[in-house]
Amino acid sequence: MNETKKIIKRRKFNFLKFIIFIFVIFIFVLLFSHMVKKPVKNIVILGNNMVSDEEIIETGEISNYPSFIKTSGHSVCKKVKKLDFIKDCKVSKKWDYVFEINITEYKILYKIRSTNEYVLENKTITLDEDIKGVPLLINYITDEIAEKLNEKLLEVSSDALSKVSEIEYSPTDYDDKRFILYMSDGNMVYITLPKAENLNKYNDIKKELDGKKGILYLDSGNYFEIKE
Repeated sequence: MNETKKIIKRRKFNFLKFIIFIFVIFIFVLLFSHMVKKPVKNIVILGNNMVSDEEIIETGEISNYPSFIKTSGHSVCKKVKKLDFIKDCKVSKKWDYVFEINITEYKILYKIRSTNEYVLENKTITLDEDIKGVPLLINYITDEIAEKLNEKLLEVSSDALSKVSEIEYSPTDYDDKRFILYMSDGNMVYITLPKAENLNKYNDIKKELDGKKGILYLDSGNYFEIKE
């Protein structure tokens, strides 16, 4: 009986292909290493008004323009959100090594004259500097009324709220949620908290006044009384 011998051919080592493979890997590693070390080229910050670009950059620890690839947007935002005025933060990495930071700030509702504290939508803080364009609460209100005031002012646009110079609590026997708003243009507005969102119409109402000054009653009746 003849035995069939199995012939195994050994493949010849291709040295040239091996060199090419090593060279390709080397180039890949070199390029990757270069990309990792490439720093952030530009930082763009959007949406911030109360907090400066410099403070956001320093708090996010990116003032030294670190590696574009290795720098985590989540990590940067986690640090930035520790600032009092920062409500939300999102980082987008754009073409050409641009770091875009989109900021959402907490709304400033008013300043309390008696304590010099600023009331934000989520907390009350004390600041060294004076912020312009913030309504000043000039008299005392209870914690219960303050809570309702804060809730209702969130329904008022930042633009309309910036027109208010002073807020005075002025309750009556039949309305304990009534306020007088002294506007920066010289007008006065009576408002009751359940109708606070009517203040959003102030700019449109003002256009119809033809420059006249007076008292706008938005608490009841929605009418304007011209000053003599």
